[in-house]
Formats: sequence, C-alpha cells, structure tokens
Amino acid sequence: MSIRNRKKASDVFRETEFVFSKKVPFKEAFPEIIDFKIECKEAGHLGYYYSKNENWRYYTIENPPGEYIDCSNPLCYNGGFSIGRVLREMVRNKETEKEGDAICQGYEGSPGGRRKYRSCINFFQYKVKIKYKDSDKKEQ
Repeated sequence: MSIRNRKKASDVFRETEFVFSKKVPFKEAFPEIIDFKIECKEAGHLGYYYSKNENWRYYTIENPPGEYIDCSNPLCYNGGFSIGRVLREMVRNKETEKEGDAICQGYEGSPGGRRKYRSCINFFQYKVKIKYKDSDKKEQ
C-alpha cells in the first residue's frame, strides 16, 4: 500500500457497521434543513512537505459533505473531522450560523495504520450557515 492509499476518516466510517444506527443520505438525516453553506479551510501538511498553503472546501445542499471532511495529509491515517457532529449540534440547538475549528483526528503512521508515529498536524476552520424549513407555518 502506498502513501496515497491511507484510509481517511470517511473511508473508515463507510466501512464501519453500526449496531444501533444506520447511515442515510444527507436530506434524510437533516430533513429540517432546506439550504446551507459550509466553508472549510484546512491547513498544515498538504503535500509531501509542511506548507502554509491552505486547502479550501465548499459544500451546499446540492453538494453536501459526508459525515467527515477528510484530511489531505498523505501521511495521515483516519484523518479528518466530523462535520456531521457540528451539523447535528446546530440542528439540535436551532442555530443558523456557527464558526469553529477542529484538529485532525488522525495520525501519521504506517500505511496500514498499525503503527502510530505522531498525531496529524493538520487543522480545520469552518463556517456553517443553515436555513431551516419555516416552522412558523402551520399545516392546514
């Protein structure tokens, strides 16, 4: 397995079978959301050298993210962060805007992920704006 084939957080999530829940498409997971915009900036190790370059990603209702936004560090195993957790918290609290940051959950290690050399040095900054279905209108 080469460096480029290390599994990222979304790969590990996709291969995991959950006992008490099931994986569903975005619109089924968040039926109360009619529109959203996510901007995510990743910085750190974005190639084969440490760089101050930034990697921007954008998501909309037409192009939703998965449970995780993956880390682009080619040495990182299980890397990324859970944007799904952020969205679930926002929906639970009826928040319309949120900014935050997250450290990559992965680690640099052997290609199969068995040996851990160090925690990944990448980090993410995100901005989320959500528009909910109008809950003030009563069905007749």
